[in-house]
Amino acid sequence: MAAVLLAGCTGTAAGPSSRPVPATADAPASASSSADSDVRQSQALRCDASIDGVPPPADYQVVLGAVALPSSPRSRALQAAASGGGSDVPALFAKTGLVIRAGVPAELEVGGTEGNRVGIGWGGGPSWPTRRVEIPACPDTRGTGWLAYPGGYWADRPFCLSLAVRSLGKEQQVRIGIGRACPGQQPPVVP
Repeated sequence: MAAVLLAGCTGTAAGPSSRPVPATADAPASASSSADSDVRQSQALRCDASIDGVPPPADYQVVLGAVALPSSPRSRALQAAASGGGSDVPALFAKTGLVIRAGVPAELEVGGTEGNRVGIGWGGGPSWPTRRVEIPACPDTRGTGWLAYPGGYWADRPFCLSLAVRSLGKEQQVRIGIGRACPGQQPPVVP
């Protein structure tokens, strides 16, 4: 089952079928976009958008007991491909799943110095880039303790993203390699 999650969430290219589309009533977003891009400020993850309930892959890091991420140096840097979104979204997209622990609220936020052309997003079918993703305490509908969502990371260039993870009054910074490795991390797999 983990192979299915990875195959569905870590494809090599983001072609037209995975092109980001604006949020709709089925994929709400809060706050407005920035002046120079359509990277929104905040979006809430929808519990019902989960595509699986597999535990996190072995190379993911479980952060604050709330979310599992492909963070360095544990995980290889993510491969980034053209986003296909035109000038209104960042040029590159690194497709990878987000695995959350059921019943635990959390928040993910792009570091403040990363610029306006960096975004994250999951579960929107497809998602739209945002600076912050709010994760509610979703029920364990799959009976595994975990829920998985499709989506990933957007950026205008390959780099090492600083991502803040917050849950239950605690915060931890992690690094995600987008198209290039973070310090101590292996480079992305080239097809």
